[in-house]
Amino acid sequence: YAVPLRSFALGFARMATGVGFEPVRAKATKRLLSACMAEPFLVAGTGRADVALMVAAPGRIFVKGGAEGVYCAALPELGLGIALKCDDGAGRAAEVMVAACMARLLRADKALAEKLIDQASPPIQSRVGAKVGALRPTVALA
Repeated sequence: YAVPLRSFALGFARMATGVGFEPVRAKATKRLLSACMAEPFLVAGTGRADVALMVAAPGRIFVKGGAEGVYCAALPELGLGIALKCDDGAGRAAEVMVAACMARLLRADKALAEKLIDQASPPIQSRVGAKVGALRPTVALA
């Protein structure tokens, strides 16, 4: 990859905590992250998984989807940055993975974790709208 996932995760962790930045930059990144979490629809738009996750956990997580099944997240209260990629580039599978990761990391808040895990199991519908299945995270993520 042009940018290793580890580097994305580190960057998101630094944005979440300000660690490793000069004070002015730390203040700016905190302001930017707070603005994104306050207005998630301006981050990605209606109907997007990253927005749904931020709406489910207002002010607690910042999630941003990228190209080809890449998702990054910052959890300021835990001082964590997350980066993941679905190897085949499937965005729908990556959405399940990031929702499951957020649910697992925030499992101490049971109500929030349940909201997040619901997003990690979206229904699969037929062309006429009938539910014919569901995506599910692996046991390791659930």
